Amino acid sequence: MKSRLAILSVIAVVLSACTTVAVSSNPLQARWNGKSAGAFFASFGPQVADTAGPGGTTLYTWRGGFGSGRPCVVELTVSKNYTIKTIHAVSDRIDPKGGPSHCEKTLDAV
Repeated sequence: MKSRLAILSVIAVVLSACTTVAVSSNPLQARWNGKSAGAFFASFGPQVADTAGPGGTTLYTWRGGFGSGRPCVVELTVSKNYTIKTIHAVSDRIDPKGGPSHCEKTLDAV
């Protein structure tokens, strides 16, 4: 009985150490999540709007990349320590040839 309990304990410890790391399929998230929002805004210009979020986070809306047609618009969720937690495109132009989108090119995510 004691040996079974010991084996189960070891298995539980081993399994609890396993983690799953999600690899982002979103190039914007892969490029910017975990980075400084200050570096983002210094590189691409200030946000156009901000809203207080839960737990001290802030939701920023950024607009830029004014080329031909409509601009790139993204929303960034930023933590209290000014680190980007999430970023996603709200308005983007998809490359008809299957290449990177307008926002991906504009925000160095390619």
